[in-house]
Amino acid sequence: MGIKLDYSGQYSGKQGEQLICEGERISSIILMLTGKIDVYLSPYENLSTEDSSAIAKNCRLFTLDQNTFLGVNDIIRNGQSSFSLKAKEASNLYCFPATSIKGIKNIIATQKDYSTYIVSSLATLIDLSYTAYQKLLPICESINTLTQNLCVYYWAIKDKYYFQSEDNLEGIENYKKIYDDAKNSDYKFFPLDSESLFSKYDFQAIQEDESEMDISSIEYFSRLLNVPLEQRKGFFNCDDVICEYHIQKGSDYLDLLINSTKNLLSTLYKNIDLLYLSSENLIRTYGKIIVASKDDKEAAITGLAILKQALETLSNNIEKLQNEFDCFTNLNTPDLLGYYDIIKEKTSIKQSTISLDDIQVVGNELPQELENSTEKILKYCSCSQDIIDSINKRLSQFRMLKDKTSSDPEVRELRASLSADFFVIYEDVFKKSQEEQRCPRLINMFLNYGYMDERLLTKEQTIALYRLCDKDLSSPKYSIYSTKEWLEKIYRNEKDPSINDFGQDYYDLFRDMKKRKIVTDKDKPAYDNDYNAKLSFEINNMIKTNQKVCHGQMSSYFPILHKDIITRDLEKAVLTPDKIERAIEKILEVDFSVFYREIWYKNESKGIEKEPIMKEILPDIILVPTFGSRGSMWQEITGRARNTPGRFILPAFTDENIDVLMLKLIGTFRWELCRTMMGISWNDITEKSLTSEYTDYIQFYKKNHDLTEDAKAKIKVQIQKNRNLMKDIFTSDYDTWINYESKGILRLNKIVRSIMFRYCPLPKEMRNTLAKQPAFADLATQLNNSWAKTAKSLAGKYSKMFKDEPIDADLEANLSYYRDM
Repeated sequence: MGIKLDYSGQYSGKQGEQLICEGERISSIILMLTGKIDVYLSPYENLSTEDSSAIAKNCRLFTLDQNTFLGVNDIIRNGQSSFSLKAKEASNLYCFPATSIKGIKNIIATQKDYSTYIVSSLATLIDLSYTAYQKLLPICESINTLTQNLCVYYWAIKDKYYFQSEDNLEGIENYKKIYDDAKNSDYKFFPLDSESLFSKYDFQAIQEDESEMDISSIEYFSRLLNVPLEQRKGFFNCDDVICEYHIQKGSDYLDLLINSTKNLLSTLYKNIDLLYLSSENLIRTYGKIIVASKDDKEAAITGLAILKQALETLSNNIEKLQNEFDCFTNLNTPDLLGYYDIIKEKTSIKQSTISLDDIQVVGNELPQELENSTEKILKYCSCSQDIIDSINKRLSQFRMLKDKTSSDPEVRELRASLSADFFVIYEDVFKKSQEEQRCPRLINMFLNYGYMDERLLTKEQTIALYRLCDKDLSSPKYSIYSTKEWLEKIYRNEKDPSINDFGQDYYDLFRDMKKRKIVTDKDKPAYDNDYNAKLSFEINNMIKTNQKVCHGQMSSYFPILHKDIITRDLEKAVLTPDKIERAIEKILEVDFSVFYREIWYKNESKGIEKEPIMKEILPDIILVPTFGSRGSMWQEITGRARNTPGRFILPAFTDENIDVLMLKLIGTFRWELCRTMMGISWNDITEKSLTSEYTDYIQFYKKNHDLTEDAKAKIKVQIQKNRNLMKDIFTSDYDTWINYESKGILRLNKIVRSIMFRYCPLPKEMRNTLAKQPAFADLATQLNNSWAKTAKSLAGKYSKMFKDEPIDADLEANLSYYRDM
């Protein structure tokens, strides 16, 4: 039933009765005459008395004995109850009407000793509340640290073991930076130890509220209770001002304690919700990760060790909360601990207990799936026993070679014969993988990394590949593909095959065969829809050639991954989307327009047939299965359409600086795209372009009176160094433009600087900064004026086209290119 608003007089509470709910309006001060009352606090700022589930989350702070006044601080503050009160046993109460400090004074006036009892009651509430806070704090800190560490370790094990996850846990993304910062500071997350889940990184301290408390004042009110009652009466009864001051201050400190405890409880409930209670929780997520990683024993045992620590810590703290604070009584700790056994059973790991030492032992064990890898791969694509025996024999000979990169004729012949068979097997294995819903990890390793024989690698390298093969290569901005993902695009007709060594694509070959009367137009539909032929074309041209190019050592090239070509730890050498994106973005910060090109815009509804616009078209980036030192700018466009993406090829692993690799690729792309866009006029100086002006500059530098003799000598050396290849000569200058000239460090002659400034323009802010230097002043002024004039012209033109309607997004982007960039 409970005490109603405006109730006054004596009230008898039954055992277990909810007397008052937190947040209810009160209009009286309650004096407990006999019995005992449990005092509860919720984690909510505003507790709804109609929400039974919210009321059930109240936490019992302490129990009050008789002769205690309640509600004094609430009347002074806002007339709402700070606590929920529940009769622990039958209790007699008396309610004094009061709605303000004046009402409290009136109560004191009815009996002189009430002044002492009210102050003493406030002191009791402060003392008990602070004691409860101090008991609650270490529990909350323990669970808070556990929660945050599990969030950090989520990223640590994802980075180390490459499990697949959608990262849809609430707030999990916030911990990635904490993990990255700790990792970059050389913090060792592995191997695990008994304190791994209790280390603190860059976390916000949970006990910040305690620093806001006036501990000495809280101590003062606690000490008041040690003063004999008669001495207290003599002090507080003698002067109303002294009494009122203590009531006011005591109420303030009690409110501060209540708020601090509420903050603790709020964090506690959020953490336990994230740990265990919500549908997407950390314990459940770790369980999924462990089961998904069961084929990788080290990953599974590491996950189980983390899960065991987490469940034991959570269970211990839940038991304390249940026993001392009567909360979370709906949680069954044996069920919590039993979840560990359920997950362990699903992983099929036989140890009765998982020790941290097990992780080190298992780290050296080869996953069973990888034993006899060669035979399993060959049987996967249904090779005959004769082929299996032949390949095994030759691989055995290759393994026995002391120098696997030797240029001896016998070694070269052995590599060549295995290479030829490799790509036949590769195509068959890929086709087989497309028939299955879930491709085995071993097959992914073969298709994406060229892995074929565990005896050609160290155990550590093989295990690293095993974990890496499930690494997500998706990128929010760039189209980055593993070889398997790229071939799937070709096989499903989502992408056209790439060009071959002669610059011909799949459709060019049909035209060539048609000229030679091998095929006719009737054959074209079947040819265009022959996905097996497209796949074969892509593997035997783009993949085969670029695996060799990206490897970097043509004479010692071998398609199967082996330890002799691996010069760096694979987990550090792997090219991830993050590394590639960062490398590209660094260049775009200087040469923002590198992926822009002029294309035709059409809008029939507005009567626009051809309108030139600048449009950014990002390239496709494909990682081929090799450990290499080079990248390949394979295509600047796809097919004959000028609005199609280029194709950049990179090795899956490299020990080279990715920034250097990407800069060379993009420099080459700049050159080749201009050549393609200009067509036969690419080197015609009467048609102004990057390639025509730069080619003219290189061809006639000796007769150029604007160049000093010293500059001409440097150009001669540059040409010789780049073997007289025009695009390589340009790329070397492009490197200097990006790394030095853009920062105001003069390294180029004025002819090249002018070409670069106009055709590889810097962002507006960078241009304006460089304009302060004499070498750049005129160039910046000319470009800024030219673009401002173009922007003004386009703005007027577009406004006429669209009148009162919003401008089309493509045209708005084109206007922004000249106006804002």
